[in-house]
Amino acid sequence: MAIPFVYSLRSVAVRKGSSAMAVGGIALVVLVFVTLLSLAAGFRRVVETSGSPDNVIVLRKGADAELQSQVLRHTARVISELPMVAQQGDLKLAVFESVIILARPKRGGGETNVTIRGTQPHARAVHGEVRLTEGRWFTPGSSEAVLGVGLARRLQDVGLDQTLSVGRATWHIVGLFEADGSSLESELWMDGDLLQSEFRRDGVFQSVLFRAAGSARDGADELNELIDSDPRLRSMQALTEKAYYEKQAKLMADLITILGGLLTTIMSVGAIAGAMNTMYAAVSQRKREIGCLLAMGFTPEAVWLAFMVESLTLAALGAVLGCAASLAFNGMKTGMTNWATFSETAFEFLVTPEILATATVLSLAMGFVGGVLPAFRAARMKVVDALRRA
Repeated sequence: MAIPFVYSLRSVAVRKGSSAMAVGGIALVVLVFVTLLSLAAGFRRVVETSGSPDNVIVLRKGADAELQSQVLRHTARVISELPMVAQQGDLKLAVFESVIILARPKRGGGETNVTIRGTQPHARAVHGEVRLTEGRWFTPGSSEAVLGVGLARRLQDVGLDQTLSVGRATWHIVGLFEADGSSLESELWMDGDLLQSEFRRDGVFQSVLFRAAGSARDGADELNELIDSDPRLRSMQALTEKAYYEKQAKLMADLITILGGLLTTIMSVGAIAGAMNTMYAAVSQRKREIGCLLAMGFTPEAVWLAFMVESLTLAALGAVLGCAASLAFNGMKTGMTNWATFSETAFEFLVTPEILATATVLSLAMGFVGGVLPAFRAARMKVVDALRRA
């Protein structure tokens, strides 16, 4: 014979203080867990949505990011003339790009690393996701620049119609651009030739990006086969732009998830101890009640189940409270250093149903572990000992 479910619910309501502490401990763990996973999910979405599925990026072999790569000018020209590079009229859809990192003050104090990208006038034909939202595109050969909207939110005193000192020159920001929420929105773009001249990098680029004439994957595979046989290209590697950014996203997202898992594990031990202490106290205070249940014919298994339901109810309440509190972070804008590029990437916290479901399962697991031993203690009581007066 099973004990009615309402009995366990009323038991939770009767002990308001101890129940609230157990629920609060579990809710705090859930809140931290969801927040860290939403941080990783937001960063992953921004980086993985970067780049076009039609593009191929060429880097030096062994380079995981543009900052680590070098492509000589004559090598870049050879790549741009290959048949797998798409063409628009007489224009080959390939750009040679230079990347540098500069420290700039950010809003709220401190400094952050900013990606400065030197590119060519037809870059928007290759970076198809980039579009102006305010102002205009920079004039080739001039000290003008355009700024990603994500970076504009993070930097202090840097925005449309303002100036930025880069090297020995001052650059006038004439436009803001979006890039479908990708990490490109955390960059400042300017004329590549002037950037190279300013930093004395003539003849050396960090990457070559081109629109593939067919499938980007087929274009990358074809170019890699050519690299193995052409001595002019043997120091290069080609991969789709999507694969390039997905690799960066995995590195940081995995790191955040691992650190979040360690922190959550430590906090979970405390929450489980709190839930277990609450349940042990409940068993100790309700010995006569347990004795009456056993004397009335309820089996030890039914008593065990009743206390487990009570513990899982506390965990479920903690999950609801923690998940509800974590929704306040959804969409919150922030920024974080991408360790692959050593520059800041602006993004939003992303609380997904999958993350909330995982947090709920974690909460119920804490409730189960915290309640199983006290429930066994209650189920193993003898009727005579339970009914004995103190």
